[in-house]
Amino acid sequence: MVKVKKRIGKTEEYLESKIIAGSKKAGATIEDAEKVAKEVSMKVEKMAVVDAERLSDMVVESLRKVNKAAADGFNKFRREKYEKKP
Repeated sequence: MVKVKKRIGKTEEYLESKIIAGSKKAGATIEDAEKVAKEVSMKVEKMAVVDAERLSDMVVESLRKVNKAAADGFNKFRREKYEKKP
């Protein structure tokens, strides 16, 4: 079972459903979101732990292949959510 090391340091189970949900929120169709989730899952399946930042990079990389606008939306969300606030 793959674990995701979150930005705050805790770990949680890798869930393909979270990749699908995040991709859809970024503007991908369900079909594209499922393709992205499958591709990312194949990349991480042999890992014990994957860093959340690296996982997000994988999602963007895969999204860019099927839906550039969704990849841009995903990146925008990441910047807004994790940007340091003064």
